[in-house]
Amino acid sequence: METPPELPPILPSEDSHGLGSAQPELAAAAPRIAAWRGWILMLVMASYPLSLGLIGAERQQGDSSPEAMLPETIGGLWASCGLNFGVFAAFFFVAWAVARPGAEALYLRRSSPWAALGFGVVWSIALRVVVAGMVLAVMGGFWLWARAQGEGAVSLDGFRPKIENVITPSALHDPVYLLMVLTVVSFVVAGLREELWRAAMLAGVLSILPERWQGRRGEILAVGIAAVIFGLGHLPQGAGGVFLTGLLGIGLGAILVGHRSLWIAVLAHGFFDATSFFGLWAADRAGLLKQILHP
Repeated sequence: METPPELPPILPSEDSHGLGSAQPELAAAAPRIAAWRGWILMLVMASYPLSLGLIGAERQQGDSSPEAMLPETIGGLWASCGLNFGVFAAFFFVAWAVARPGAEALYLRRSSPWAALGFGVVWSIALRVVVAGMVLAVMGGFWLWARAQGEGAVSLDGFRPKIENVITPSALHDPVYLLMVLTVVSFVVAGLREELWRAAMLAGVLSILPERWQGRRGEILAVGIAAVIFGLGHLPQGAGGVFLTGLLGIGLGAILVGHRSLWIAVLAHGFFDATSFFGLWAADRAGLLKQILHP
């Protein structure tokens, strides 16, 4: 009796949520970027937020009453969104053209839209709770330390993210402007642009790590490096803004590598920013914002 031919091994199928057991095998099967290409990818991507952060910080320091980064008019906001995404697209295209990272390297795997939406909402809430808790813990620790040193009134204003350097709260009174900020700015200019940056940054860092650092340990290191650079890209928001966005970068990076899905990270980021802007609008309408910005 003739022996039947051996069938090739079948990879386990991916689940639609991005959480199946096949993920490590699928990630390992993805072609690795050459190290020299990875260096270029990483350096080009890193230069994008760092240059924006340094330019913005210098502009804020050189102006006694600096304007917010986002224009106050709808036309100006559209122009700003187009310019920001266009500049990023130029950096991204140059880096991609050299390194040619594949879809798996950029976490562009398919997933159920409803699952991505659900995870995005849940993770945005979790990020807000964790980040807010850690920021309050640091501020509380500083306040206790200052009191223990015998200082009188302790100002924590230096730890507050300088949101007024990002957007003029009164501009949110225009419902069209508010809607645009909650959608285009939050989910496209912030969510999609910054998570594409993070995915490319992670791909670059992982490609230059030695073989023994490939896998989960290397991903943790890459997430940390990207988070530091992401935080420094928000220098115009002050030390508090750098710290907060750095923590947010760790959380978003963990979502990206944990689910291996860019779209879940984009939605989590977008919902986080949208609820932040909405909270800013609500606080301003309630008359509470002046007490926060000018204690």
